[in-house]
Amino acid sequence: MRKLAAITAAAVLLTSGLATSAWAAAPEAPTDVQVSWTDDGKVRVAWKDTGQANLVVLSSSASQYIAAEPTAADPNELLLDPRIFPDQAEMRVSLRTVVDREKSTPAYSSVFDTRRVARPSLVSASSSSGSSVRMLLQREAITDKNPADLLDQPGGEWLKATVAGPAAGQQTEISLPAGAEHIVVPVQPGAVTIKLSTGNEWGTSQIYGTVQVGTMRVSASLPARASWQMFTITGRVHMSSPNAGEAVAVAIQTRPNAASPWKFLTGTSAQTGGAILPATLGAAGGQEYRLWVHETSAFRNENTYLLTPAASTTGKFVRRNALIDRSEFFPTRAPASTTVTLLVHVGPELPMKAALQKWDGKKWVYLRAVQLDTKGNASIPMRAPLRGVGKYRIATPAVKYKGLPVDATTSLPFALKVL
Repeated sequence: MRKLAAITAAAVLLTSGLATSAWAAAPEAPTDVQVSWTDDGKVRVAWKDTGQANLVVLSSSASQYIAAEPTAADPNELLLDPRIFPDQAEMRVSLRTVVDREKSTPAYSSVFDTRRVARPSLVSASSSSGSSVRMLLQREAITDKNPADLLDQPGGEWLKATVAGPAAGQQTEISLPAGAEHIVVPVQPGAVTIKLSTGNEWGTSQIYGTVQVGTMRVSASLPARASWQMFTITGRVHMSSPNAGEAVAVAIQTRPNAASPWKFLTGTSAQTGGAILPATLGAAGGQEYRLWVHETSAFRNENTYLLTPAASTTGKFVRRNALIDRSEFFPTRAPASTTVTLLVHVGPELPMKAALQKWDGKKWVYLRAVQLDTKGNASIPMRAPLRGVGKYRIATPAVKYKGLPVDATTSLPFALKVL
């Protein structure tokens, strides 16, 4: 049995030589030129003739390419790699008989199209977590001028993502819905590159849409306990390429406990190099804090997108103490049995019941209640005791400020010298 010719090399563009000599009798043209698909994705071309050599040409209105030149000894059938066909809306395979360098008039197959799928253009890419990347694609519409032709293959279009990384040499191919505009590509945490490609029975898109995914980590310095009035938070953004070194916005978020959602409190920014500008946080009760950085994304060039997923610190609960910014006797020196005034101011400014305590040499002893007004103030006349130097302090109870806890707090010791 004579072997079928499988053509995989590039077709040759015809520039001359197809014309038949005027002084020679033209050979009889082939008949019944048929095209079809094989099970393994080749284009089968078959024809009938009287056993001569042939010239097989891929013919369109734009160009003609020599696909094969079977000899008289070859069968009237050959297999063509579909990738040698140019991207055309209307294509035919033409056959000529060749006898002693003389060529017959062409015989043509039915008209079919060889249109490739338009390459996907990336409109946007995003990742709210490090486990997947969402992409919006846009593609040019392609009109099929010959719907349902002999070589149309319903379902032949495909779309896939090739994910490289995060480990060196690691590569994963993921099939996606063909023709989809919104796609989600699962990825492993870390730096990865996602290349999109599309194609159909005629070949693969020649240009890839690419997403380069970097990594980001956020660190923060927060106290375990702070004054009710304020404290300062600092931190750093650690970002890998492709966006390393860029200035980014940083959100400071809070929540009263782990069961509650995070809420935006205020913002700061990480400067070039990653250092976060210190942020001073105002009066509040105890609650959880974290730093959160939105994902970063930008086009590097046409069809290449740079993306870094959002990142945050873990939540940390910062306890708050009351701010006892005034606790003293006035005057601080007084004769025995004269009147002195206890002056107190506490933040938060709530009508709480504090206590005056005195050191007895071994422990703090309760002396009396100190009722604060709605401004957190107390001014209490007291009789100076016997001669000597006494050491005192103010103790405030645990309270709620706007629903958040402020812990029980004691002031620094203060003295009264009785003459």
